[in-house]
Amino acid sequence: MIRVFDFRCSNGHTSEHFVQNETAVQCPQCDQLALRMPAAPRSKLEPFTGAFPGAADKWVRDRESKMAQERHNMEEHGTYK
Repeated sequence: MIRVFDFRCSNGHTSEHFVQNETAVQCPQCDQLALRMPAAPRSKLEPFTGAFPGAADKWVRDRESKMAQERHNMEEHGTYK
């Protein structure tokens, strides 16, 4: 899979290149070896809670499941077990 990465040479020139798995390319400005720079990780957070998408949904599902189990125990045994 070909992706775009940032590369920087020892002279400080930064450039983007479409590569597969290469960690070094020739700098287009000075023809020196340019090394691939680490990329910032991508993360998508919910805008209001700051949690990862689906985290709140999982909490609601788990809570509803627990509440249903407690209602069932209350009806059968008369206690919240």
